[in-house]
Amino acid sequence: MVSMDEKLMQRISTIYQETGSLRQTAAEVGFAYAKVRKILISLGEYSTPFSEYVYSLRSLGHSVEEIAQKMNTTPRRVSAWLPYEKNIYNMPDKTPEAIRCDSYRQRIDQARKEFVLNKYLNSKERCEIMKKTDMAESKLLENNGNIREEAAIPLRLRLEVEEEWLDENERRILKKYGRSSDGKTFERIVLVPPDITLHSLHYAIQKLFGWQNSHLHDYKLPDEIYSKLTNDTVRGWGNLIGVLFQTVYPGEVWQERYGDDDYSSGSAKTWLRSKYTGPYRYLGMYELYERAVFEFEEFVKDYPNLAVREPFKFQKERKIIKHAPVIDLTLEELNASLILEDGTKDLLERLLVSAVLAPEGEKTAGAEELNQKMITRYYNAYGEVAEPEIKPVTTKLFYHYDYGDGWVVEITRLENCDELIEKDLVSKEELINAQNSVAEKYRPVCIYQDGMFLLDDVGGLGGFIELLQVLFESDDLREKEEMRIWSSGMGWSKRRIESKNIL
Repeated sequence: MVSMDEKLMQRISTIYQETGSLRQTAAEVGFAYAKVRKILISLGEYSTPFSEYVYSLRSLGHSVEEIAQKMNTTPRRVSAWLPYEKNIYNMPDKTPEAIRCDSYRQRIDQARKEFVLNKYLNSKERCEIMKKTDMAESKLLENNGNIREEAAIPLRLRLEVEEEWLDENERRILKKYGRSSDGKTFERIVLVPPDITLHSLHYAIQKLFGWQNSHLHDYKLPDEIYSKLTNDTVRGWGNLIGVLFQTVYPGEVWQERYGDDDYSSGSAKTWLRSKYTGPYRYLGMYELYERAVFEFEEFVKDYPNLAVREPFKFQKERKIIKHAPVIDLTLEELNASLILEDGTKDLLERLLVSAVLAPEGEKTAGAEELNQKMITRYYNAYGEVAEPEIKPVTTKLFYHYDYGDGWVVEITRLENCDELIEKDLVSKEELINAQNSVAEKYRPVCIYQDGMFLLDDVGGLGGFIELLQVLFESDDLREKEEMRIWSSGMGWSKRRIESKNIL
């Protein structure tokens, strides 16, 4: 008897053979573009030079991470172009991850439908609250409206979506229609309050790039920094649980990671804006230091003698090489032997951006310099909470959004905005006004943008390029109109918005 998975795959194959269009196939079966592409790659019915190359490397036994490093791209993108190696995501017999993503997207679906403009009312009360935070009086403005010279300056962040693996035509399309100056990069430079958290920055990133918060996300360190901090061991990782890294979530409470996505009605834009406007006082239950450590300790107790398998070998059965307590394993051994849905690399989102991210060139801290003393912070749901003090450990962060489309935003911290002023991309007056706005309204301000808005469920940057090509260059009027209607229904618009008005 043919399994349901095989029947669906055969249906996808048949539709693709009839239409010759990935996007039309995706529309007919109700799957995301990227998912259909991956299924067809798995069936051997679709390929590109990129997919063939990553497959050849995988066949030689290279890990996804090794391939990504070799090709100067991201593990997410490599995985998106490889054949399925496990049960297909989002098929009828869904994995816990698929069920989790479905539930998350259902809760946010109404936000997408009601994503309409609603003017934010600036409140003096917010300014007063801001003055009472850790920044205290450093944010007070002079009577002339300028920030005092000794005032705390907002953080300057550069956010980039970049893709090196684009051919000449793809870069031409992004330059001509996508408003990307180099044909491969979508960039935003923003000023943010010094006490903004990773959690709140997530919502700002969504707005900055035109996404609608309908998929899962995470923050990660560069692999070399992660490896150095954890020493590539479970014990090293465990020592930083609740300090830098998320804990091992019990299966029945995964929604705790996304419990703040509580939109129910009204203007979704106003709701979204409230999430990246201070004061920043949200804390999930499993990000509490003591709770995070407790869950990790319970995880260790659950595996006192784990069957450890050899590292992944493409299309080969992996043997058990030893039995050992999970706490004594390397991270490679752990990941070869257990499937942890949330992985081991996700950063806590209660962390202040300024606490974890240093400007380029600045000295960063090692694992031995973290968790040396406890500090007290105030959270709405818990009052005063003790948590470990940390120091900046990296000059680069990666924000991942939509594990199917595989968007990756590289986040770096600028020492100043001199380069922008020298290149006449931002004036001194615009910079002063932006600084004042951050202080007065207690929320981020975009001061520079390169590249138009992106959108959800388009199939990553490759799918976005195809969308632009159809909209602006296709001779098929029906296809062009269908693409226009679909993209508009996703809340996307090609109109320009001034940088200062994006957030």
